[in-house]
Amino acid sequence: MSELASYRAEGITKAFAGVGVLHGIDFEVKPGTIHGLFGHNGAGKSTLLKILAGAQPQDNGTLAIGGETLVIASPREALAKGIGCVYQELRLIPNLTVAENLFLGREVTLNGLKRTAEMNSYSVKLLSSYGLSIDVTRTVKGLSHPEKQLIEVIANLEGKARFLFLDEPTTALDGQQSTELLAHVRAIALERNIGIVLVSHKLDEVLTVCDEATVLSGGRVVYHASGTAVSKQAIVDAIVGDAHGKHVATAREARTAGSVFLRTRGLGGNRLKSADIEARRGEVLGLYGLVGSGRTRLLRSLYGMEPVIRGTVELGGKPYRPSTPKAAIESGIAFLTEERKIDGFIPLMNSFQNVVLSTLSRYRRAGFVDLAGARAAAQRTLATIGTRGRLDAPVKSLSGGNQQKVLLARIIEQNAGLILLDEPTKGVDIGAKGDIYDIIRHLADEGRCIVVVSSEEEELMEICDRIAIFQHGRCITEPRAVADWSLPKLREAAWAHVEEVPAA
Repeated sequence: MSELASYRAEGITKAFAGVGVLHGIDFEVKPGTIHGLFGHNGAGKSTLLKILAGAQPQDNGTLAIGGETLVIASPREALAKGIGCVYQELRLIPNLTVAENLFLGREVTLNGLKRTAEMNSYSVKLLSSYGLSIDVTRTVKGLSHPEKQLIEVIANLEGKARFLFLDEPTTALDGQQSTELLAHVRAIALERNIGIVLVSHKLDEVLTVCDEATVLSGGRVVYHASGTAVSKQAIVDAIVGDAHGKHVATAREARTAGSVFLRTRGLGGNRLKSADIEARRGEVLGLYGLVGSGRTRLLRSLYGMEPVIRGTVELGGKPYRPSTPKAAIESGIAFLTEERKIDGFIPLMNSFQNVVLSTLSRYRRAGFVDLAGARAAAQRTLATIGTRGRLDAPVKSLSGGNQQKVLLARIIEQNAGLILLDEPTKGVDIGAKGDIYDIIRHLADEGRCIVVVSSEEEELMEICDRIAIFQHGRCITEPRAVADWSLPKLREAAWAHVEEVPAA
């Protein structure tokens, strides 16, 4: 195959459980160029990326480099053919050194022993060739995020990648870090004739280095341009355009909200720059924005999972300082995490045990836990919300929807005044979504204050009373009644450029 040949995808389709996600995608990556891939949440970007990088097979269509048609069964096979991918969640091993990560899977050995000095020496020269001066004997966990990303990019290139896909590479970076990383990426593409694809929501940053741009919407290519024909406004119009003509049923009557229960002023922390939010008893407040906009960080900060550096919080009219999840629970805050399998439940515990994790003290008698009483309470709550499956088996054996109901049952058991829900229907089927919406509405009707983060515009329009927009770590709008929003308006607000202001 020629080193100067393009990597092409033609007619790519993909469906999950009979639901089409990609519908005949044509896409090309040319050596020595940067191709920006844009699109809204659910547009099909991640699925296309995984197919191109060998992490998922396509249903139909072909992949080819030059005249060679490719059949790629795994990321390892993709890399062997010169195709690498750096995902948002980096795959570096934190406790290994920089050099060890660069040589991971291809260590230099002699008689079964690693030749550490030789690997270190080569790594120093390698990083120097990219203009980097990093101590290769340091463990990766001590590096900055931009440095980690560059190490993974270089590791892929050392694996002979001729085409490299970068998924949201600047999400966790500030303005200067993003500029420096993209400058490195640009230099790599030009000097080493690497074809690079950038998947990003940060249009202004990425367009400064792109030679070509493609927009996906609804699993189809709705915009493509190259060179001087690439237009930011045309990209935004293509992204927003998919929402025109969509309607969301809002047959429910508007709830009458009570007094303000949660109030934040200038709340900031790690990559959360400033959040002014007011949420009321008896309402569902939706927070909308793109990946990395700060929505999730606000919830995690309020729950004590991420540090609060500046700003104030009031809960029920009283000052509240987030510190730890334990303190948050004691203050009447419940939290549903976006990644239930990572920090939501304990997989080998059964459903009843998971439900009462936050409320075990309620069943403690003379130093002992009334297990029968705790189980009976959990069983009643799970039955009330229609949880199905083997509830006495490890919770990991349940379907995604029923796992989510177990976590919602825990929230109900807590009897919390403030309920924080991060992507409450992620990874659940349509039937379970309806049940979860009913649970959320019922909790609001009981007078609880509910704040929901969701990437699905239709979901927010369906269950929320008001919606606010996050962008670049800030809440950029006052919460507005759901009736004042439409799907196009939500997208326009999320994608509109707002000049970033340095945090105080």
